[in-house]
Amino acid sequence: MSEWVQRENGKGEIDRAGQSLIPWWEEPKVVTTEEVVKAYHVVQNWRTSHALPLNVFQAVLRTRASKINTDVIVAQRLKRFSSVMNKLVREPTMKLSQMQDLGGCRAILSDVSSVYKLYSMYHGGDRLFEGEGTVKCHDYIKRPKPDGYRSIHVIGRYSPRIESRKPWTGNRVEIQLRSRLQHAFATAVETVTTFTGAPLKFGSGPSDWSRFFSLMGSALAIREGTELVEGTPSERAALSHELLDLVKALRVRHKLRAWTKALTQLPRRHIKDFKWLLLVLNITENTIKVSGYADRHKADETLAEIEKSKRKDLDAVLVWVNSAKRLQAAYPNYYADTREFIAALEIALKE
Repeated sequence: MSEWVQRENGKGEIDRAGQSLIPWWEEPKVVTTEEVVKAYHVVQNWRTSHALPLNVFQAVLRTRASKINTDVIVAQRLKRFSSVMNKLVREPTMKLSQMQDLGGCRAILSDVSSVYKLYSMYHGGDRLFEGEGTVKCHDYIKRPKPDGYRSIHVIGRYSPRIESRKPWTGNRVEIQLRSRLQHAFATAVETVTTFTGAPLKFGSGPSDWSRFFSLMGSALAIREGTELVEGTPSERAALSHELLDLVKALRVRHKLRAWTKALTQLPRRHIKDFKWLLLVLNITENTIKVSGYADRHKADETLAEIEKSKRKDLDAVLVWVNSAKRLQAAYPNYYADTREFIAALEIALKE
């Protein structure tokens, strides 16, 4: 059990540490004091203490999803320190101890029908796997977000029966259930967010890009036979017409294809022995560096050094996927791989 990090601080101290780091995080000129360093370690300890519950929930997700789709993609990640801080800045009333997605995993399935089959194993199920506690569910397919996002989120609380794992009781993990089209949409949003710096992923940003993704969310909903995004045209012709105007004005296809071409592909070197991969996207140079690690702790240390540098041109993430070959499919936003989204866009415009 020594490989898993346990929580070392009370939730009150965790909340205070998160809040105290906000001025340091928002202003690059703020001096890194001893108090800042202490708060940083408190936040990092709380974040990494979700690794064990996340691993359990990911294993459960994989078991269930494999019964539905043989080609399902399952991936997991701990929320990056930078993402934690940005969320605290965006949501001033957020308590770090209550953040629900410090640990996250997702399953990408072939279609909406498969998503709901998997969802039924969580929603209203009468048998839980070892360690899987009470869950909350949010269906953003039946009720799409205004920004066009569609998916199903399941929030679980870790509830171990093994005595040695009791210290992790109550840690939350977020599970995302998506179809391939829904994942392509989320990928495109993250890609545009990364390259433009506009916080589209968080429901804000330039109105033209926001409107484009709201319309595209409805276009994909039509293909999947689900609810449209509120405030978008219900007629296909009107939807396609407005969508085409924005595609031309924003040069959507040109930009997405250019970003796709700009980034390099995965290195060809043999990486099958690595369990963890550190992806570092350099937005300025349009390059991606992938480093493999057999030791998760060494990977965490490297990631922490990058995050503490607070370089705005670097976007780093440590990921685990069920096979290295599927890395690009599970996390395509880091390669600006928006080909599937572009193909869906072309279909929507033709309709």
